Amino acid sequence: MSDIRPETGVCYYPEHWPEDLWEKDAKGMVEAGISWVRIAEFSWIKMEPEDGVYDFSWLDRAIETLGGAGLKIILCTPTATPPKWLVDKMPDMLAVDEDGQTRHYGSRRHYSFSHQGYIKECERITEQLARRYGANPYVAAWQTDNEYGCHDTAISWCESAKLRFRQWLENRYETIEDLTEAWGTIFWSMSYQSFDQIELPNMTVTEANPIHNMDFRRFATEEIVKFDQAQIRIIRKYSGDKPISHNFMGDFNQFNSRPVAANLDIATWDSYPLGFLQNMQKNARKDGKLEIDCLRVGDPDFQAFHHDLYRGMARLWIMEQQPGPVNWAAYNPIPAKGAVRMWSWEAFAHDAEVVSYFRWRQAPFAQEQMHAGLMYRDNQPAPGLAEVRQVNDELSKVSLSKTQKSSIALIHDYEADWMSELDGQSEDFYYLRLVLDMYRAVRQNGGSVDVIGPDDNIDGYKLILLPSVLHVSDDLINRLSKTEALILAGPRTGLKTKNFQLPDRLVNDGLVSITGFKTTRIDALPARLPIKASYKNIEGEVSIWREEGEVTGALLAQCADCMPLLTKGNIGSYLCAWPDEALLKEICKDFMLSAGIDCYDMPAYLRVRQRGEHLIFTYYGPDEVSIPLSFEGEFVLGGREMKQADVTIMKIAVSD
Repeated sequence: MSDIRPETGVCYYPEHWPEDLWEKDAKGMVEAGISWVRIAEFSWIKMEPEDGVYDFSWLDRAIETLGGAGLKIILCTPTATPPKWLVDKMPDMLAVDEDGQTRHYGSRRHYSFSHQGYIKECERITEQLARRYGANPYVAAWQTDNEYGCHDTAISWCESAKLRFRQWLENRYETIEDLTEAWGTIFWSMSYQSFDQIELPNMTVTEANPIHNMDFRRFATEEIVKFDQAQIRIIRKYSGDKPISHNFMGDFNQFNSRPVAANLDIATWDSYPLGFLQNMQKNARKDGKLEIDCLRVGDPDFQAFHHDLYRGMARLWIMEQQPGPVNWAAYNPIPAKGAVRMWSWEAFAHDAEVVSYFRWRQAPFAQEQMHAGLMYRDNQPAPGLAEVRQVNDELSKVSLSKTQKSSIALIHDYEADWMSELDGQSEDFYYLRLVLDMYRAVRQNGGSVDVIGPDDNIDGYKLILLPSVLHVSDDLINRLSKTEALILAGPRTGLKTKNFQLPDRLVNDGLVSITGFKTTRIDALPARLPIKASYKNIEGEVSIWREEGEVTGALLAQCADCMPLLTKGNIGSYLCAWPDEALLKEICKDFMLSAGIDCYDMPAYLRVRQRGEHLIFTYYGPDEVSIPLSFEGEFVLGGREMKQADVTIMKIAVSD
């Protein structure tokens, strides 16, 4: 089993600082053990101050300074921030929000993915960059644009989008008759006689047809794929096999990241644990204790889930890792001592090749001046820098083994996320929360998870989790029917067709056979009004979502009012309701044990991820804990006793 040494990086903005600081900054990065530096994602105006007038001299010097100091450069295309002269040249490139208001110049991401004129401008500036730096030995990787969709910009309700959406629909359905049948437009007399009559699904009196919205999201994803591909083709032409990445985000569903990542070498994402804890998780059950206990370290499973999500799409990097307080959350506390180090090791545990911190120095101006960096504004080291130094020192001493395939797969589906949002039934139902609840339950039992898509290979897993796959394709049913794995499907699985309709037989017959349950009615409830339920000797509650129906297999558990909680079919089971943490943990434990997967009695907030021959423990809780004695091996970092934000690595024997 080969040993791998992950690396660290940092985001840097040479255009923000006097040139006499660049060399000192580069030296400081190298002395801290940093290997990578990301630059230029917001610098179009500096590269091209006027239309067709280029100035790359500053970037030449920056690349020479940083690369000459020993840093590997990630060069970004600057297309997230088109300059004012370009907006003035083609004002209709600006995106339009759902209320029909044009989004103005003055921040970032002010463009529509559907505007073909803007795409040509992006190709032009990308060509200039790639031709100039593609073969530069210091430029070792690329990033396209920055955070597609950030600030609700994945979808534009503009004229360009409308015209291209109509063409997309015609390509998809071929005839208007087929569209009207698939959409069910006879309802409310919404029928069309031609594709040219179709408007965008916004500013309607009440909600638009859900499949109209669904298809618009599918269309928006394809527009982003095409936008990204346009830059990738040019970069590959001049840069050969140097890896190309894009930085995705957390808790983000406005487009499907999988087809975008399919064209990339690296799927990176931007990890801000404290910001996520504050205002990027729509907790179905408001867990005040979690916020209190983990205020300065973040949710123990949110970052881990996203590491596994993007690891399932391509090679994993973290392009922006929180190094201190941020500026954009509802509240912005200082991280606990050791948290930056712990977040880094958490990423490495999930197979991250690089963790890059945002940013080198705190900016003294503009929108992000309260966002911490590794250096204070006065050029003195901020606390995060010492932790980065520690991480790099530890990486030099610990040779991590290669990540192996997990025994457990969790199927995450962007289209299921969209369907549950567009047809909510309960305003407390939030798709990612349910996914995270099931993911968390496995980790609370010491398990490691691969997060995959509904079209991905499921061979070789011992347990497959489907938290809420609303449309289960015939292909997936066929593959599930042939697998030797145990299957646990969550609420709402199989309750919609691809065209966002109710199935003719309410639920796919193949799924009923697998799970032993056929849903007939939905009991959608407020989270604040739970219903008592039990599983074996565990007393708990269910809330938000329950399903009434026919138990065609065995009934394994039920609610206090005799509605089903868990059923068993021929090779799988079905959660007919949304259980609380205690119930779900026990249910997942039983399924893991039945599948032949080891389980452990983990202390609260202690998590472990297996990476080949290494178990990497991270601890998020406020009290001191001890790693259970059932974990046996050689400690190569830390020890059995852990306090908040501690990291322990244990080397174990792994059978071939």
